[in-house]
Amino acid sequence: MKSRNMLIAAAAAAAITMLAAGCSSGSDDSASQLKLEKTSIVVDAFPAIDSAGLYIAEMDGLFAAQGLHVTIVPVKNPPPSTQDLINGQLQGQYDITAGDYVTYIDNEVRGTAKLRIIAEASFLQPNVLTLLVKGGSSINSISQLKGRTVSVNAPDDIGTLLVDSLLLEHGIYPRQVKFNNGVAFPDVAPALKGDEISAAFAPEPFVSLDEDGAGIAELADLDQGSTEDFPIQGYAVTQAWAEKYPNTLKAFVTALSQGQEIADTNRAAVEKAVETYLTVPSQAAAFLSLPTFPLGVDAVRLQRVVTAMVRFNLLPAQDDSFKITSMIGS
Repeated sequence: MKSRNMLIAAAAAAAITMLAAGCSSGSDDSASQLKLEKTSIVVDAFPAIDSAGLYIAEMDGLFAAQGLHVTIVPVKNPPPSTQDLINGQLQGQYDITAGDYVTYIDNEVRGTAKLRIIAEASFLQPNVLTLLVKGGSSINSISQLKGRTVSVNAPDDIGTLLVDSLLLEHGIYPRQVKFNNGVAFPDVAPALKGDEISAAFAPEPFVSLDEDGAGIAELADLDQGSTEDFPIQGYAVTQAWAEKYPNTLKAFVTALSQGQEIADTNRAAVEKAVETYLTVPSQAAAFLSLPTFPLGVDAVRLQRVVTAMVRFNLLPAQDDSFKITSMIGS
């Protein structure tokens, strides 16, 4: 395992040099040689496959190799929203969070929190995020959702954006659909079967688990049209935290990048991670659809989120000029 991690670290080196706050692109020091401002950090990650790189970095001892003791907050039921994570971060409960970019950007633009995106977690691939209906539903096309109720797990976040995009590309304005913002992903199947909602936004592993065990069907894949390959989740810290702990941040990003590299090239490692951290049965893990786990932070890709948020009124039109580079740092 040690030799593999050394190879992965070498391959990822070029991609990670610009990620850590306060570090110079010309620095020759490795993160493991830095004097860490703090060695124990708490990460609260939205419980999803998107965080596989984080889970692998912890499981494989990559954080420990950088001198870090990382505590990943266990899955809650119901799962938190990204806004819950940000609130905990602002209150000092967590050092780092992993969540959806829509909520991060909304907080930044509105001045609720000053955040820095330190790494990408995932971007969309087929069947990772979907719109579900109950088995045998009379709804078999997007056009039939007009006037119906669609659930998302939290208001005005990534789910809202993706569903709005899907609706508009099928000739339906978002206001022609009723949104239920209070259905957590574990509750999607019962809500659909009880006719509380007509369709539901849901991610893996709930897509596969609900289709296999609860008689739920996929109405549409959200990886299409203007949201194909769309950036979904990333890792963020507050600007103040980044300035106070630059070496700790660099060490974290170094290990996380190694975990991301493994996640994107080794499916078995991802399956083991979701079995361990998301308690997905091994038989189900083998059939899950996976996102892409990128290295680094691609400003062009993340700017797509800002553009989409303005298009679907999740940000005021005047914020169309907001540049995501202001959240990435140097």
